[in-house]
Amino acid sequence: MRVISDKIRHFRKTFRPPIYYAYGSVIFWLSAVLAALILGLTLSDLYLRIALTRPLLSPRAQAGLFLFEVPLLFGILQIYFAGAVTRYRRLHPSVRRVNLRTASTSLSREKREHLNGIFETFGHKDDLRLLAKSLIEEWEWRRELKQRAQEPLWRRAVGFFGPTSASNFAAYVTGLVAVIAGIVIATMSPEVVFGSFWDFLDNAWSLIRMLWLGIVFPFALCVLPGAIILSGMKNVVEALLEWLDDLYLSRTAFYHFISELLELHDHRERLLQRRTGARLYWLVRLGTAPISELPGVWRRIKRSKELGKRFSNT
Repeated sequence: MRVISDKIRHFRKTFRPPIYYAYGSVIFWLSAVLAALILGLTLSDLYLRIALTRPLLSPRAQAGLFLFEVPLLFGILQIYFAGAVTRYRRLHPSVRRVNLRTASTSLSREKREHLNGIFETFGHKDDLRLLAKSLIEEWEWRRELKQRAQEPLWRRAVGFFGPTSASNFAAYVTGLVAVIAGIVIATMSPEVVFGSFWDFLDNAWSLIRMLWLGIVFPFALCVLPGAIILSGMKNVVEALLEWLDDLYLSRTAFYHFISELLELHDHRERLLQRRTGARLYWLVRLGTAPISELPGVWRRIKRSKELGKRFSNT
């Protein structure tokens, strides 16, 4: 595992992700501030609802805050492509005009040339799919041997303090909701529980509405900004661990490298259906381009449609 980790880290150091080149850009800091504001306002509203029973945000304000996540999503895409363009400009300073497709195609080509280069770091013969398969088999086999070599009691004791899995977390949340429902029912008066049917429906609807406005909707608002902030903190911790240990490589980073290998392998295959990819590409261009460049992007979209019709008719 140490040899595989060293080779993968060497490749990752050679080809850093495009976001590495966009840390100093304006769109990066605007997206970070927007994510922090959404998360901060939602958590403050939840605290005031629980502690002081006085909401900070009205339902209309929560819906408006939810709409602000749309530009946040396009901001994340723009950060990625802006980093790719910045990297291409550093490597080719004489080029005047750079678009997204040129930068991404150049990055994929450089990665394939590096993997298939003279040095042959991984010792394969121009087949990235077989390389990915052999790396997975070697990684999992060594990982299983390492786990079996550990003391079972010690491994279980250390795993007790680790994060829970997705299924266990869902079970914990279900149990917490059941406990809250039991407390609510136990504190209700007999007149409410055994009263008229219409009163029971009114009370049930008010409880459901409070649950949605106080828990469900704020949680939905925090999903995307919270994931961005937590993933950023996780990347910082992993970068610190990699700085302390030259041979450290997380399981997520390993499989991210494997998926990158398979994507590079698939890029050499011919696609027979390109409409979905073209639509997504132009949607990203419209969502991430500056306002002054939108007319030019729209003209290129029309021209690509005309060219597609001509090629389909021939």
